[in-house]
Amino acid sequence: AMEARRRFRMAVCMVRAQRRFRLSGRPAACSTFAKTQSGCVDQSNRLVVMTLNFQYFSSYPENADAGQEALRQALCVDDRQTAADVIAVQEGVADIDVLHAVGYDLVICSGKEGKAQSVREMVYSDHAALQACPERLHDRVLCNQLYLRRGSRWGIEESGVEQISSHLELKGGGGRCEGRLAIRSMVWAKLRKPGCDGSVYVMCTHISGGRFEDQYFAQQLAEERRLQPERCVDFFERHRRTQKDTAILVGDFNALEEYASNGPMHGYYTFGVAPSQGVKTDAEHAGLCTPDALEAKFKEYMISPFTALRGKGWTFAYGQEIGITSSFGHLVDHMAMSRPIVVEYCDIKYLTNQKVGNKPKDTEFPLTDHNAVKVAFLL
Repeated sequence: AMEARRRFRMAVCMVRAQRRFRLSGRPAACSTFAKTQSGCVDQSNRLVVMTLNFQYFSSYPENADAGQEALRQALCVDDRQTAADVIAVQEGVADIDVLHAVGYDLVICSGKEGKAQSVREMVYSDHAALQACPERLHDRVLCNQLYLRRGSRWGIEESGVEQISSHLELKGGGGRCEGRLAIRSMVWAKLRKPGCDGSVYVMCTHISGGRFEDQYFAQQLAEERRLQPERCVDFFERHRRTQKDTAILVGDFNALEEYASNGPMHGYYTFGVAPSQGVKTDAEHAGLCTPDALEAKFKEYMISPFTALRGKGWTFAYGQEIGITSSFGHLVDHMAMSRPIVVEYCDIKYLTNQKVGNKPKDTEFPLTDHNAVKVAFLL
């Protein structure tokens, strides 16, 4: 009788998870329903994590009340069963907190800890980027942040910030700026919940890349984009107390995981990167003498964070089947896991509209140039 009840509980759990699991074609590590002695993973140990890039509030409504209401609806904060426990913010602004009013408390901010730079510095004083951003924000501090929902059953044991970027000097030329590589940091929080076996480290970062730094891929940045996620992994390995501790690395990787010859990253490279005179000069200095060799270097540069994490034995919570997160049609926001974790469900929250392809609107009230992704992990 006990064995029959155990099998029944396991079957119920799997059916419920399968109904809510909205992904398809994921690797077994991401879609397996892990069993325990009681029959299946205890759903009371659900941890819901959201990644949210605020684009330094360039697209956020000037009307604070309207923005707050749109944010509340997008985050589903009134539904405690599905609201995120943790929100991992990239491109926030250190002295702007729009999440407190909708039920979230700031845990850690790279800007407040002195490991961040101003919007102006992060965009290398690019005139077009600054023109698209309200002038009052130009010298405000751009940061990564972690927030915890008030009333969450998860508690914070520790938190902190690590700089993960190197002290590189970018060599200009060909119309590019030059100087030190913009600072990249990783904010982290160690979470614990009564009844959960082990602690969970949620880490949030924004890896070097994007239209400014991509122009330097033939210099040292392919190696740099590999090193930054490796430093996040190394931090976790140094700080974990037991093998039962788990890490989830959340953030904007500035790239898709897959580079296809006819895919969006190839198109971006062909029209936005390869024609640069600075890129051509770097290619000559690096001995990349053919177009194929140069694009192969760009591919290595773009996918190096994924290569690094998979090389460390980490897996990803979702892939391109969930859709796109940037307003230019790319999936650039990701979640990596230190060990296989059951993903109960994964949702995209549409906070932006697409800027290319004359596509229909996804939202009538854009808040940023990224969509948010929310994932429920069963630990």
